Amino acid sequence: MRALAGIFDMLPGALWALLLAGALAFGLVKEAQVHAERTKTAEVRVELADYKATVAETGRLVARARLLELERINLEQRKAVDEAAKETRIAQGHASTARAAGDKLRLQIAKYAAAARRANERAAALERGTAGADPIGVLADVLGRCSQRVEFLAAYADRARIAGRLCEKSYDALGP
Repeated sequence: MRALAGIFDMLPGALWALLLAGALAFGLVKEAQVHAERTKTAEVRVELADYKATVAETGRLVARARLLELERINLEQRKAVDEAAKETRIAQGHASTARAAGDKLRLQIAKYAAAARRANERAAALERGTAGADPIGVLADVLGRCSQRVEFLAAYADRARIAGRLCEKSYDALGP
């Protein structure tokens, strides 16, 4: 301890004042540096909080955009389904009209065939012994079956066309 006290005695008071002033200046500089770093840290924390808020808001906006896109797709697909249902009703109405016209045509052909058979029977009765073929009856039968097949194929084609258009519109709704 005495050695330390001896050092204090050896140095003049002005030098001690200078050393003390230097130590104080050094401490103040370091304090200013610490304060500057704390200020920077606070600013970085604020920036980080802002960044996190921006990221969260962006996430909410992206989720909202996805929801809106899904709603748009759903709306487009619903429109396509409604339009397909409307087209189906129209096609069924046309098919019903065509079926009625076909039934009327088949009825007329049946009447003509019956009249031709009666005429053929009278002619056969007069000629006695000739075998009478019924070509009008065969024609009536062929036309009747053909008409039924056409109705079936037309209904099938209408359903396929409407389903294809619905599929196409539903797929198109997925795009931007």
